[in-house]
Amino acid sequence: MKSRRGPLLTLTDGGEGGSLQQRLFERLRHAIATGIVAPGERLPSTRTLARDMGLSRNTAVAAIERLTAEGYLESRVGSGTFVVENLPPDYAPAESRAPAPRPQGPTATEAALPSPTLPFRPGIAAGDQLDIEAWRRVLGRSWRSLSARALERDSAPGWRPLRVALAGFLEASRGLRCHPDQILILPGRAAALDLAVGLAATPGDRVWTEDPGCPLTRALVRRLGMTPVPVPADADGLDPAKGAALAPDARLAVVTANCQMPLGTVMSLDRRHALLDWAARVDGRIIEDDGDGGFTFDTRPPATLMSLDRAPGRGGRVLHVGGFERILYPGLRIAYLVVPEDLLDRALEMRALFELHAPVVEQSALAEFIDEGHLASHLRRARLTYQERRETLIDAARRLWAGALTLTPAAAGLQMAARLADGLALKGVPGTARLSVPPLLAPDMALRDAARARSIDVTPLSGFHAGRDCPQGLVLGYAAFSPPLILKAAQRLAETLDAHAGAACAY
Repeated sequence: MKSRRGPLLTLTDGGEGGSLQQRLFERLRHAIATGIVAPGERLPSTRTLARDMGLSRNTAVAAIERLTAEGYLESRVGSGTFVVENLPPDYAPAESRAPAPRPQGPTATEAALPSPTLPFRPGIAAGDQLDIEAWRRVLGRSWRSLSARALERDSAPGWRPLRVALAGFLEASRGLRCHPDQILILPGRAAALDLAVGLAATPGDRVWTEDPGCPLTRALVRRLGMTPVPVPADADGLDPAKGAALAPDARLAVVTANCQMPLGTVMSLDRRHALLDWAARVDGRIIEDDGDGGFTFDTRPPATLMSLDRAPGRGGRVLHVGGFERILYPGLRIAYLVVPEDLLDRALEMRALFELHAPVVEQSALAEFIDEGHLASHLRRARLTYQERRETLIDAARRLWAGALTLTPAAAGLQMAARLADGLALKGVPGTARLSVPPLLAPDMALRDAARARSIDVTPLSGFHAGRDCPQGLVLGYAAFSPPLILKAAQRLAETLDAHAGAACAY
């Protein structure tokens, strides 16, 4: 019996028209029609469906009853609700969109993986949330099934079963519709970003980057002979109006719209449309860095820029970068780049030229991991765990760092930014003259050095800003660390602040 494991679909907050019931009906019907939900497959209960999609149960029941009445679903007493084997003729499945789910093995036993770093290292996924037994099984099957020839290197775009699985998963979870041939599999997020920037701009171009923003992005832009132009990013994301004023000749913007790095804010729908309108107006491109995987806590996962890039006259402007280092575990160096069709030939040439190949065994295993529903289950489990750890950090900051360090609101991501109090001066600790801070070192960098002496790994916020005159603070990762470890590290950071800062902490 086929059954669906993990979240079936996600309603993205893309400003679609119609009621929630109508949107759910259309999303489910489209998933059935395109084969994302296969004939004979059992749906989750209406209670589970409503919880996963953030809806009321009455809304889910009404949508399921309508699909049943129109002949897409059937209810079996004592078994559940299933997709009918013979669909209405106008909605035959599109087999090219996603493969049929593979037979599922026994329920996996979760096993913990050791944390690779000290708290509060940002951008690290929680290894203890990975279903290690399921991952071992798919890896073992991949090793047994692959021929020696497959171990040499993957095909030009990457392992096709993985690209097919990703196309179905991205549409189901993020509303991003693309053909598998538009997806390139690459060895890590840095390689995917590097290729995307090289495709979308040429040496000498000026490129909009976020301020604050990811240092890797600015470094890649400079490495390719381009000039990064820092554009202020606020609670609504990068502001295209300010970008146009700073660099009206720019034709490329690189943004972390779904989880701004490092602030953890989500770009508003108005800013998304404004950015897409800018790209269409100047014949430009947008690189959407979605490396954090869309972990959101206060809202539904936002509509990706690529999923919104459909209006007549502006389609094909977005390159979408994603990966699994911050979703499953850091050692899984597999990322993907979704490119517009007009850039596909050049992208394949560059991938081959620079030999940007990812291990075939891991690609094959990941395809099975997605097809069997393990990735969807992992994301649901991880989101709940990350929300608990995030709340632990927020509570610890309020109790232990009051008056010295204040967390900024963040709706998404694996880390949060915290601002140092204005005028906070660091001082040395008696008896530690050799650890004294150089006078020209920024306060947050000096605090980083002091924290390291107490086995705490904090990241200065100033390093994410392009200029020198910038806010001081820390970027604190929480996803990879259990609540007890977060509390212990928070206490040590409070002690560090009290020992090194002119302002005392209330703990």
